[in-house]
Amino acid sequence: MAFLTTVFYFIVTIFVLVTVHEFGHFIAARIFGMHVPVFSVGMGRRLFGFNKISGLTFKPLPDEIEAQLGKYTDYRLSLLPIGGYAKIDGMIDESTQSAALPPIPEPWEFRAKPWWQKSIVISAGVIMNLLLAAAIFGSIQYTQGKVLRATTTVGDVAANSVAARQGIVAGDKILAVDGKPVTNWDEIEEKVYMEDLARDFTLEIDHGGVTRTVNFSASELGNIADDFTKFKAHFGLLPVGFGSAFIANVTKGMPAEKLGLQTGDIITRVDGEAIDDQGALVEHISSHPSKEIILTWVRNGQDMTAAVTPDKDGHIGIEIHDQPYHAYHGAILREKYSLLTSIGLGFSELNHQVQLLAHGIWMMVVGKVEFSKSVGGPIKIAKMAGQSAAYGGVEFIKFMALLSLSLAFLNILPIPALDGGHLVIIFIEAGIRRELSQKVKMGIQKVGMAVLLSLMLFMVFNDLRSLF
Repeated sequence: MAFLTTVFYFIVTIFVLVTVHEFGHFIAARIFGMHVPVFSVGMGRRLFGFNKISGLTFKPLPDEIEAQLGKYTDYRLSLLPIGGYAKIDGMIDESTQSAALPPIPEPWEFRAKPWWQKSIVISAGVIMNLLLAAAIFGSIQYTQGKVLRATTTVGDVAANSVAARQGIVAGDKILAVDGKPVTNWDEIEEKVYMEDLARDFTLEIDHGGVTRTVNFSASELGNIADDFTKFKAHFGLLPVGFGSAFIANVTKGMPAEKLGLQTGDIITRVDGEAIDDQGALVEHISSHPSKEIILTWVRNGQDMTAAVTPDKDGHIGIEIHDQPYHAYHGAILREKYSLLTSIGLGFSELNHQVQLLAHGIWMMVVGKVEFSKSVGGPIKIAKMAGQSAAYGGVEFIKFMALLSLSLAFLNILPIPALDGGHLVIIFIEAGIRRELSQKVKMGIQKVGMAVLLSLMLFMVFNDLRSLF
């Protein structure tokens, strides 16, 4: 049953994201007067569809009807729910173009249009995926509001952190940051972490009824001000009732299962150090292959501690996510927003997620993050879709928004057969003021398809390897 649920949510995710992407290409092409004979949701054999020539039909179209479509579009549902496509007349595309086109383009063809119109049509799929992500982020803000950790009380201080050296202890209450009063922990994080990491700042602390001001300097915080994760851990403060390493899955036969860890447990300390984020936990575990470590976790409000030994690869067999607010042990409150404000917040969150994605990719490029551990294929996507759905509808559509953003970024890469590859060809043709030969473009598309197939095979292999 769990397998079927995972497959279902994977199909829903891909179905929505690809349909939205292809609709962007379709509507932009129609706006500029291009013929789009087929708009298909799904791939492969036509199951049923509608067009102005044959009406509604529940079977594949005869060749003579396909040939007559022209300015009319066959809106169809196809057999395989793993994608979709908009077939645009005059566009050289390995996935839809099988025969050579006439040397002189017709006015309604893609290749007959000016370069700027072609660029918009190619970019429209990526734009739609970005708009979908922003719309989801905004709708979450509008319907759910912002969930805030309604405390300014310190719950834990990491040993040897800057905060610990400044004498801050659990139970202290933060009253203000840089003289500006704060009312919740999210506000503290926004002022300390988000505004400018490379700066001096002050915290006003209530320690047992005595108020004091603690000064933090950029030099004291070290040269990690451009790395949010390291900065947060180095600073060293956690709110009361908080733990960010929420166990989403435990692998059978691995050390974590033998220890007794369960889905829903929240790891709070490792070898006595408070866990500030999941990255710090993964780094600590992976750096101790075949060496015993001590974990402390919370289950149903109870603290539990035990020793576990990671395997030779530095794994204990857990999958962790940021802690969902429903698992937060402290008080929370919700801040509601108007529709207009929510739209703005949706685009603001989109911008934030784009920056995080770009930073993560840069970490892979410079070798600070292993590529094979940072990318996922269809198996990993399906697994994450099922897990996010298990947390509730909000978590699932948030996952969908993040995947839509990833799909947009992937498609804009300058790889032949992707939208970015098509854009490169369009810009080259605009620069040389003539169209590349169909033979050259078909060759480029085939190379691109080979690259994409190789990448897909690698990701599937990588997904399978992670399961064992």
